[in-house]
Amino acid sequence: MITRIQGKWRDHLSRFSQRLNQMASYVCYLLLGIITCVTVLQVALRYIFNSPTSWSEEIALLCLVWFGLIAVAIGIERHEHIAIRFIRDFLPKPLGHILDIFAQVLMAIFMFVILLNGVNLSSMIGEQVLPASHISKSFLYVPLFVSGALGLFNALGNLLLGRLNEIIEEDYND
Repeated sequence: MITRIQGKWRDHLSRFSQRLNQMASYVCYLLLGIITCVTVLQVALRYIFNSPTSWSEEIALLCLVWFGLIAVAIGIERHEHIAIRFIRDFLPKPLGHILDIFAQVLMAIFMFVILLNGVNLSSMIGEQVLPASHISKSFLYVPLFVSGALGLFNALGNLLLGRLNEIIEEDYND
């Protein structure tokens, strides 16, 4: 089936993967904090001081796009895609393992396509800026590249590090 990495390379790749996903999680926490602060500020300025900002919705939108796409990539590493687990839980263990491998391969392909399209969309935008904040519009498309790369790395890491067996064993033992 899938050749797994053994020995010191496995340890290095596993540690790198953990650090990378932990950094991505911290970025998500920061983005969620920014979304909350900007939204609370906007509501307060609009309803208490009757002086809304023009840029707050764009900043919240940018942060939300980044947050959502990075969280999807982290979810691949953590096996948190509920639809796949739901189907797998009804199958015998060997078929569940095959389904997990198939799902990881499909996710890797999908994230590769997202990565390529993110690069293409970012380059097509050119010098366009968001009207209120004057931030480059490409910042709406860069997270496709970032999450595509992280998701592809995580899906391939799950396959190469053999993280599928651990998850299946945990679920079947519960």
